[in-house]
Amino acid sequence: MSRKPRGRKRGHKTRPAPVRASENVVITKIAQQGDGEALLADGTRVFVPLTLPGDEISVQPGGKRGDGLTGSVLEYQKQQPRSEPICGVYGKCGGCQLQHLPAEDYTAWKIQYVKTALSRHGFDLELRPLRQMQIASRRRATLALVMTQDGPVLGYNEAYADRIVGMDGCPLLVEPLAKLWAPLRELAKVILPTPSRADIAMTAANEDALEIVIISDAELDLEKRETLAQFAETHDIARLAWQRSRQSPEPISARRDVVLNFGDVQIALPIGGFLQPSRVGQETLQELVSEGVGDARRVADLYCGVGTFTFHFARMGKHVLAVDDHADQIVALNRAAGRHDLGGRIETKVRDLKESPIFSTDLVGLDAVIFDPPRAGARGQAEYLADSVVPKIIAVSCNPATLARDLRILVDGGYTIDHITPVDQFPMTYHVEAVAVLSRSS
Repeated sequence: MSRKPRGRKRGHKTRPAPVRASENVVITKIAQQGDGEALLADGTRVFVPLTLPGDEISVQPGGKRGDGLTGSVLEYQKQQPRSEPICGVYGKCGGCQLQHLPAEDYTAWKIQYVKTALSRHGFDLELRPLRQMQIASRRRATLALVMTQDGPVLGYNEAYADRIVGMDGCPLLVEPLAKLWAPLRELAKVILPTPSRADIAMTAANEDALEIVIISDAELDLEKRETLAQFAETHDIARLAWQRSRQSPEPISARRDVVLNFGDVQIALPIGGFLQPSRVGQETLQELVSEGVGDARRVADLYCGVGTFTFHFARMGKHVLAVDDHADQIVALNRAAGRHDLGGRIETKVRDLKESPIFSTDLVGLDAVIFDPPRAGARGQAEYLADSVVPKIIAVSCNPATLARDLRILVDGGYTIDHITPVDQFPMTYHVEAVAVLSRSS
């Protein structure tokens, strides 16, 4: 006996959401994701891209977003002074939302972004000055590509949409990656069918250590594989790989190792291995974390990746426990430690700290703990740290909201926040990192 399919009744039509009338509003602030915020007449929040506080606009409310609505500008009645955008697709591309924000306001907003996140967990703190990176410093990026009847469209996604904004380059990228933009678009014409989509992850560990991973479910025959290998040869790509959905990357051309330098330590990155977005960002975080660690001799580096902090401290003679859930990154770290005679100073563990945090009792004897988790933060590990007797904790985070939550756990456990430094590793976007240093009185 078959069942009738569930769903709307025959002949019933879903009514579209009513279109709200346009209103005149004043933008009061830049909201969390970089859009201007205003209040409609009934008190509903509306988020309007590319606007500034003080702008007086006629706004067309749109769909729901969070606890408010999206909005688009119909007309400016008054427009505040702006910075000149540096990108030709500003306003279309979903990235670099804050290009129009004047420099002083931009710096103040980034600091306030962190302060606001902290305030939601009961912290009222003065932050250290924002540490800023130069524009053309990004050494990793993932481009979006769609093959159309008119040819390949290469760029980034539009804000809050799945559409790809085609462009001829990106001013954020370091030169070795920027130079690959046009060749990659030409390569797509040969190796990808129409229609199809792909992502292209590019990394420049060093100028002569470029990696490309093409994420696509398109089939590769021998001719296309040879084309990819020739592309790697022509453009001096150290390693080029192909990755299908939910599968591991397959190396197509591995001409040499993709080598990342931590001072005089060289580590051969696994395919897709994590590195900080910029070299100066890496060095800035190392400096701030080193200041927090101070003269501690035994250090744990949790969520260590390939060893951004591990090698920094091992080279200083400290003993480091390095923990990460990616086995290939720990393997690469161990190999580099062996080649540079640092194996005696570095102990490693492969461990998923979200599912299996390190217990407080296992932290006894450590002088400092560093944790640098993904955007979701380290709630479980922070709870065990809060119960520990470790004298110093240094929290590095790319998400102020989860950082504030984790700091609340640590402070409630008896730690004191010594200072917090915001770090602008993603210029012109609403993203901001922070390094927090905490201590426990003996």
